[in-house]
Amino acid sequence: MVVARQRGFTLVELLIAVMTIGIISMAMAPMFSSAVTAKKAAYADKHRLNNSLIGVALLNYAAKSTQFGRLPSPYTGSGYTKTIYNPADGSGAGVAITQTLTQTGISPVEINDDGTASQAVRVYQLVAGLTQSVPLYFQSGPLATLTYDFAAIYLTICPKATAACNPTVATGVPGTSAALSGVNYTTWAPAGTDGTAFFISSLTIQKEMLTLTATRLDKVRDTLLSFLRTQQVTAPGSDTTNWYPNQAGASAAGSMTGSNPATNQGCRDGWYDLSNGAVSVLPTVGLSATEYGVTAWGGPIQYCRDYDPTASKVANAAPHYGAIRILASVSSGSSPDGVVVGNNLVLSF
Repeated sequence: MVVARQRGFTLVELLIAVMTIGIISMAMAPMFSSAVTAKKAAYADKHRLNNSLIGVALLNYAAKSTQFGRLPSPYTGSGYTKTIYNPADGSGAGVAITQTLTQTGISPVEINDDGTASQAVRVYQLVAGLTQSVPLYFQSGPLATLTYDFAAIYLTICPKATAACNPTVATGVPGTSAALSGVNYTTWAPAGTDGTAFFISSLTIQKEMLTLTATRLDKVRDTLLSFLRTQQVTAPGSDTTNWYPNQAGASAAGSMTGSNPATNQGCRDGWYDLSNGAVSVLPTVGLSATEYGVTAWGGPIQYCRDYDPTASKVANAAPHYGAIRILASVSSGSSPDGVVVGNNLVLSF
């Protein structure tokens, strides 16, 4: 019986196979490298876009869903540190933020992190309470103080479950970048392995609100002045009545007449709160107290019907001047300061 012998590869054949594989690998290496590079670039581009969409959404929330036009605070919880939002927040503000973020089209699982199994966390660093003095009419007028926020949004490579970098002990924030603060926010940039940041500021919103406030103040001033002129035209030439309406909408002295202008910020009558429903000044001249009695931040606009800052005449003596005032720190939405005149913004007419 003849036994068949199994033939193996010769050394030469093995060498040829190894060389062939090596040549093919060398030829394919650039293609593999390009594919990896393209995948990384696509990942980076995607999350740069996500950062910008999230930033715009937070600005929209500040402009449309808050009284004072301020950015929301970062969320820390559920294993995250200083990230975008709490999807489980059922409060009015929480629901509003969630709805605004939903409109971006970003998957909810890709907002606080990158949406992968490792959950590389996204960071939202906020500097709140910055201030800037701006003329009421931007080029001119008394100065108003605007309070605004500045923030940076960026993606890290730090997995959510990694305590060593979420947060980094030295900075208190995830990733490798420094903490953002009121000292460094103008020069701050992401560092180390953190991705490109998208910056947002609510200063633009504050300026838009100041524009609306200036428009309201001008409307109130012009309407009251027009009301006075109309009454004067129809009155006898010798009539020196102060036709500016009092708190009841009449032309008589107001309920707080006789005040000392030296201690009442130039007013010989009361500084009447035009947002107060019991004050009939704006309805008398055809304006809505709800719209024109407050600033864009909800701060009351106050009115003086007998303005005499130099104390140069007696009460209600001609020529007649009126004035309106608001708190100069307009972004707080507070009432004018009844003690320190320099804390207020005053328009006379």
